[in-house]
Amino acid sequence: MALQAIRPHHDDRSDDFARLVERDLDRVWRFLRSLLRDPDLARDLCHDTFLRLHESLRRDEIRQLDDGLPRAAYVFAAARNAAASHGRRARRQATFGLDASDDIADAGRTDLALVHGELRKDLDTALARLDEDHRAVFLLSEIEGLRYEEIAEVLDIPAGTVASRKHHAVQRLRRDMERMGHAVS
Repeated sequence: MALQAIRPHHDDRSDDFARLVERDLDRVWRFLRSLLRDPDLARDLCHDTFLRLHESLRRDEIRQLDDGLPRAAYVFAAARNAAASHGRRARRQATFGLDASDDIADAGRTDLALVHGELRKDLDTALARLDEDHRAVFLLSEIEGLRYEEIAEVLDIPAGTVASRKHHAVQRLRRDMERMGHAVS
């Protein structure tokens, strides 16, 4: 992704931040892009997220792992909070809208080895039909590879709710793909 790195003053914290950006920048951008279906907005919110993370690291407000970095679930939660805050602001201004025609499946690599063309377009359509809660669980699980416990932390919901939403998202995607003529196992 073509986000410019934030350049903090050089110290141990800036090294931690540089490693954080290296580890999570692309994943956070893909998550926000898929969640919001707007690459430009995702880029802006990704910048906001990492600026906030930088400040939190600088002020020692983040509980870190042994490697000096926050857990990935914390980073994704910060990104989702940035998206939610933007949504609340935009709704207050009555300018928030999502365009379901944006390419969602292009958000990142998946293990499904999707082919180009109609399958990809139909998958984009099916993903766009999921409500935001189900889409977020599906993307965090299938695209970003987070465990249910991590997703529960990101979304601030019980792990059982994560499992339920994932199940319902998969069932809805399966039905939609079958209706569009794709064999789904």
